[in-house]
Amino acid sequence: MKRKEREHLKEDPFQQFITRALETLKKFKKQIFLGIAAAAGVVVIIILVAIIHSFSISAENKLYAQALDIKNDQNLSVEQKVEKLSQLKSKGGICASIKLLLASLYFEKGDIQKSQEILDNFPTSKIKLLNDQKKLMEAEILISSMKQKEALELLNQLLNDPGAEIAKDFILLKMARIQVKTEQTETAVANLNKIIDEYPQSAYSFEARNLLYELKEK
Repeated sequence: MKRKEREHLKEDPFQQFITRALETLKKFKKQIFLGIAAAAGVVVIIILVAIIHSFSISAENKLYAQALDIKNDQNLSVEQKVEKLSQLKSKGGICASIKLLLASLYFEKGDIQKSQEILDNFPTSKIKLLNDQKKLMEAEILISSMKQKEALELLNQLLNDPGAEIAKDFILLKMARIQVKTEQTETAVANLNKIIDEYPQSAYSFEARNLLYELKEK
């Protein structure tokens, strides 16, 4: 009976498969181990890169939070805020963020030229929002320099950009205000109605209604 069982096992296809598989493993074990080691090495590198990237993002977020605290500190003058922000060491996207904050502070201070200089040296960021905010800041400078036509062109670029990170209703309202000042009343009314129709729950919708009411009262 035992002999028959042994013969049966020899003829068993599954048993033969296992035997051959083990023989193959023995034959190529060095290559297999090297392959496993290489794969493990790749996994370790990926993990290390992820950890380093995580620390980098954490450091950048911390730096940006610090910059915002300075910008919003009511106990500091504009000059003091500018000085403190200028001392922050930064890189990458956060550098762009700090430059935007500096540009806005100089703008508040009334130093339009310095604000524009900072924007001229603004590094292109991988963060779309920062690049869009730069355009918005440039539009503000153009408006204050009485260059409404150029400002409208810049705002229109943002409005027609499907990937823009700036709220469309906000852009429309800013455009409408410029159009009212430049006596483009019909276009302004169209933009205000667009805000009300397409963004009825927006805070800017309330402002649009007020501006429409003012226009009708004139």
